[in-house]
Amino acid sequence: MKRHAVLEEIHRAYQPRSYLEIGINTGRSLALSRTRTIAVDPAFKIKSEIHCDLQVVKATSDDFFARDEGLDHFPDRRVDLAFVDGLHLFEFALRDFMNVERHAHWASVIVVDDVLPRNVAEASRDRGTRAAWAGDVFKLTEVLAKHRPDLLLLPLDTDPTGVLLVLGADPQNTVLEEKYDEIVAEYVYPDPQRVPEAVLRRKTAVDSASIVYSDIWVELRKARESGLGHETAWEGVRRSIEAAARPATRRELAPEPARERANAPEPRRSARRERDGKVSPPPATTRRMLAGVRRRLRPPRRRLRRLGEPT
Repeated sequence: MKRHAVLEEIHRAYQPRSYLEIGINTGRSLALSRTRTIAVDPAFKIKSEIHCDLQVVKATSDDFFARDEGLDHFPDRRVDLAFVDGLHLFEFALRDFMNVERHAHWASVIVVDDVLPRNVAEASRDRGTRAAWAGDVFKLTEVLAKHRPDLLLLPLDTDPTGVLLVLGADPQNTVLEEKYDEIVAEYVYPDPQRVPEAVLRRKTAVDSASIVYSDIWVELRKARESGLGHETAWEGVRRSIEAAARPATRRELAPEPARERANAPEPRRSARRERDGKVSPPPATTRRMLAGVRRRLRPPRRRLRRLGEPT
């Protein structure tokens, strides 16, 4: 499934009372909302028609969350559904998640984009000239699994670069805030990034359709609307979600993008190339061509005259 199809189905089935989007770009995902919405981006360029009660904030997400009145557009200042698609760098994605969770509740749905890059180049911290770029946001899944085992983490196998569905938010949990500097020091390092093969092949990803077309959204919505607390309803919801989840189809390792290969120097085109200290034979087409040249250059064979044969 495409990420926008997943978001659209979550909006339809979960029916959030409030929607927060970090990173607007052209507004394609923002156009899916039909509820009270806050969208944050320092340089948006909305091109889609919007059909919601919208407040657009032209600022970085850090600046937005630093404002006391930031979430006043929501009646109870709480976020039911959030989509995090800001700067594609791990430390920013981590801060965005931390800030969203502070304004969430246990039945909130948090979706983080770009957690399943398809190759190492796509996971680089430096975008360069890449058309497709996920950055190193993939590290967020590992960090949350390590430091927040209380959360339910579902990396969904969406195209193009996967999303992370996070459920069971706890606004009172301060573990990430307390360990933020330690985590960033461990996980932020120069390119190339060390992307686990399990991420590239999507070995731990969940089939998107098994989640978005299940009944868990109705169950989660009813629990939210009934005002049930985390202690009362969360474990039942969690078991339902885990039962619905099916493993995604594993993928072959994707090649580096063509644009990246285009920047590499062209190999010399010769009939015989050196490779690892050895000379490799020319390809079959070149061998046939050389054979034809040799035939044309070969002098004609002279037949020996037999004894007694007239000249």
